[in-house]
Amino acid sequence: MCKVILLNKEGYDPFIDFLKGISIFFVVLTHCLPNQQYLLFSLWGSQAVPLFLLIQVFHAYKKGTPNKMSVSSLKKLYKRIVLPFLILLFVQSLLMLISGHEFIDIIKDAMFSGGIGPGSYYVWIYVQFFFVLWLLKSLFIRVSDGIMLILFVVISEAIEMFCVYTCIPDSLYRLLFFRYFFLIYLGYMWTIRGIALNKITLSLSILSIFFIIIFEYTNINFEPFFFKTAWKTFHWICYFYTAHLLVFLLNKSYLILGEKIKSLLCLMGKSSYEIFLLQMFVFTFFQIQWLSFIGNKYIMVILSVLLTTSMSICPVLFYNRYLKKI
Repeated sequence: MCKVILLNKEGYDPFIDFLKGISIFFVVLTHCLPNQQYLLFSLWGSQAVPLFLLIQVFHAYKKGTPNKMSVSSLKKLYKRIVLPFLILLFVQSLLMLISGHEFIDIIKDAMFSGGIGPGSYYVWIYVQFFFVLWLLKSLFIRVSDGIMLILFVVISEAIEMFCVYTCIPDSLYRLLFFRYFFLIYLGYMWTIRGIALNKITLSLSILSIFFIIIFEYTNINFEPFFFKTAWKTFHWICYFYTAHLLVFLLNKSYLILGEKIKSLLCLMGKSSYEIFLLQMFVFTFFQIQWLSFIGNKYIMVILSVLLTTSMSICPVLFYNRYLKKI
């Protein structure tokens, strides 16, 4: 058994947008779906950020490793990622100030959380990946695939142990790329080998599933080999599943879904960053207590999930599908 998904390195690849669309939907669900532990959420919904970072690595290396950091790429990073985030942060801060929050509390929260609203850490992870991917360019040029795998495992383990022995606080760990470092190797493999599912990658995927379940549903302490934090399942050994088996399962769904659903998810993928920013805004200000007039807590939860999900996604899709053309 050896199957390979080859992503398009030259032109448009709708499956990448499909992956991004599914992932951003999972991101929204991460911030509103209750009782996730009973839904095995760590095996699907929690894989959204790793999938986004794998795609980022693929795009960075799909045409080879860059020789130098270009001014245009820095401008694009600022204009596409950083500036919209800063504008959102300003608007959120202003609205919180108007609604009675203390200015100093807003500043402290933004500084220690990396922003305001759930998922704000991702922007800082993305920016760090941008520079780390460039710094690692010579490694990929000079080192063979086998040695590179060993190096990434060793470095990933060194990072885990460093975090254990320095007792790095969760607030800082949350904003650092450390827990996602191994994805760089796996994303680079996407560019040179495709997304392969064979006996080795399937076995490694099963191993990843085993550790994801152990990390998520037991209290076994694997320190100093795996740093024990609130991000239980984000360790290098868990990502073989993300990069191989999960993507194959998503590819199967892509092939059998109807064109309208695929088109919708691809549009969500193209709009994924805008949806990400909007969901930060929505979850910052939405309060389930607004639905207390309903009187039934189960209906309140269901309605809050539907409302926050639709408010996070629909305005962006409507703008990009209709208003942008006008």
